[in-house]
Amino acid sequence: MPLSGTFSCMSLPDLLQWLGHAQKTSTLEVERDKVVRRIFFRDGRVVACCSDEPAQRLGQYLVSRGKLSEALLREALARHEATRMHLGQVLVDMGIVSLEELHQLLAGQAEETIFSIFDWDDAAFRVRDGVAAQGLVFPLDLRVDEILLQGAQRYDEMRRIRELFPDGGIVLQSTGKRPPSDLLRNRMARRVYELVDGERSLAEIVLQAHASEYHVFRLLFELFRAGLVKIGGVVRVEEELDLPPDELPREEQPAAPIGAPPRVAQAASGRAVATLVATRDSVTIETELLAARRLMDSDEYEAAIDVLDVLYQAEPNHESLRRLRAEAEAAFVEKAYRHYLPARKLPVLARSMDELTREQITPTEFFLLSRMDGTWSVKSIVQVSPIREVDALRAMKRMREKGLITLRDPE
Repeated sequence: MPLSGTFSCMSLPDLLQWLGHAQKTSTLEVERDKVVRRIFFRDGRVVACCSDEPAQRLGQYLVSRGKLSEALLREALARHEATRMHLGQVLVDMGIVSLEELHQLLAGQAEETIFSIFDWDDAAFRVRDGVAAQGLVFPLDLRVDEILLQGAQRYDEMRRIRELFPDGGIVLQSTGKRPPSDLLRNRMARRVYELVDGERSLAEIVLQAHASEYHVFRLLFELFRAGLVKIGGVVRVEEELDLPPDELPREEQPAAPIGAPPRVAQAASGRAVATLVATRDSVTIETELLAARRLMDSDEYEAAIDVLDVLYQAEPNHESLRRLRAEAEAAFVEKAYRHYLPARKLPVLARSMDELTREQITPTEFFLLSRMDGTWSVKSIVQVSPIREVDALRAMKRMREKGLITLRDPE
């Protein structure tokens, strides 16, 4: 039986030290907000890692560093789907990167996957015996003490940054000061600087940059210290719950992590979630899982996902829950492409962007809307988004139901 818990009962440094000193050959899974990162140990050394977070994928990593445009990523992904070749090899064949550059980028991507876990204040973890990473991810050979040293430095740096930027709703604006030439030569820094327009929040900049929260915040922190940007205000986009007024929660909810999709429920499923939360102590998790299964049997996959998301917050390591949630999400994705959002359809704005900005639009929704120019299909928008597929489709379905977007047939 795998060892499992949360960082609140065993910290990440303690966990890594134990795996290193005991010379374990194991797989460490760390999960937060339905994102799983895996670190593979052999004899106590880190030999590989991977992540299912969209922003951590190779294509997104290259876009964030200016090596790839969204249009080229779309073309590369189309070739990848047609040939089933590794995306890295497709990019080499397209002449976008050399083989040597690809290896350097893969190494950087792998290290970022590991060190980004230090950005998480709390998370669930599972330690499973054995390594199953051969041929799947870029090989590494890192000592635990090296990881701990760099991870501690990153943690301290992020803590200082958060003292200045404690909220993803903060809006920055340019001071008008001319940026130094070395900033403009760094593609990622230039991109982040250009995204500061006095209207985008930090959460929106993170999504638009296709980068991790840490790297975007660090660059913005340096821009602030250099006097190139200043804080212009804070925006608030409340998470929408389709509940009757008398069922809306009255207590203040904690802010969602930056880049996290809004927890939006349909009317029926919203009431189910509200009832579930209120009665959480009086029922067993097996009963709740059975209720979610019944919703799935009735093709009410979104309602099931809402129920399972509530359970997930309390029981992130429950195996049956995790399997059922994955099944519900996969079923919704399949149904969405079949009924609500056919993959080849072209989403277009039903109103002007100026009109849409007067709506309460989340960072996730705004990112998706900004790609809907009548030339990108549903599938291509989802593929280039640093957003989980199920969350992107739920957001697009919601916007279509609200009349914000329509679908057209491709020419």
